[in-house]
This record gives sequence, structure tokens and C-alpha cells, in this order.
Amino acid sequence: MLVAGLWVPIYGAQVGTGGLYGPSVFLPDKFGWGGALIITLSALTAFYFFVAWIEFRKKKVGKK
Repeated sequence: MLVAGLWVPIYGAQVGTGGLYGPSVFLPDKFGWGGALIITLSALTAFYFFVAWIEFRKKKVGKK
């Protein structure tokens, strides 16, 4: 809650406006429904394996 109040002083724009926000992109318009599905599932799978790898490393370090 404390950090959320710093958005305007740091970024100088109201939330939802400014240079951090670009135009919205609807993936099926850009890549078709099959491509959008593949991109989305690939991103979710990569994130899952990244989190699983971090948990594996924590367990491995804890056993030493």
C-alpha cells in the first residue's frame, strides 16, 4: 500500500496512462487463434518450469 502511492511521483503519470502503456494487442488478430494459443501455452509452460526449477534448487540447497 505504501509503494502504490509512489506511482505518480516516480512515473509522473496516472495509472493506466503514460509511456509505460502501449496500445493493446489481441493475439488472435496478430497470430491467428492457433498461434495465440501456442504462444500463451508456451509462456505458461515456461513460467511453470521456471518456478519448478527454483523450488528444486531450494530443496537441493536445503539438503546439504
